[in-house]
Amino acid sequence: MVIDEVLRKLGRLESSLSELYAWYSEVFEKDPEIAFAFFKMSAEEKGHASLVDYQKRMAQREAALDTDVPIDVAEIESALGAVKRLRAPATPPTVAEPLRETLLLERSAAECHYKNALKEANPKLAGLLHALGGEDRLHVARIEEIARRRCIVFPEAAGPA
Repeated sequence: MVIDEVLRKLGRLESSLSELYAWYSEVFEKDPEIAFAFFKMSAEEKGHASLVDYQKRMAQREAALDTDVPIDVAEIESALGAVKRLRAPATPPTVAEPLRETLLLERSAAECHYKNALKEANPKLAGLLHALGGEDRLHVARIEEIARRRCIVFPEAAGPA
């Protein structure tokens, strides 16, 4: 898959996460801590999508967009499917459910594989991808801290650190 397509899919994933977190913020509007955490993460993911779009515009000026990137698109599609599924429950989720799912999404192999493959294919993208990875780690830390304060425990299988 060429870099242009990879960036498009990465941007779509970041936008989808922004929409999911905005929805969680609305669902938990009566819980200020949770609502604010998801509101903030939604804004950050929206910013990530904008950064990816900017990088795509910058990369379009280079022939490097035609570089093939070894990517497992199934992982990305799985992450996008998970986001869609999480937005369509019959009943509102409990607080623990979106916290757990957020950890899974933020730690997902989908985001990691995209970013690592892009770095290898185009080192100029490394700075952007490093920044996005740092933000993902901040999201994980934020959710883990909320869960800790609320005594919500997740199984170790919640995802790699």
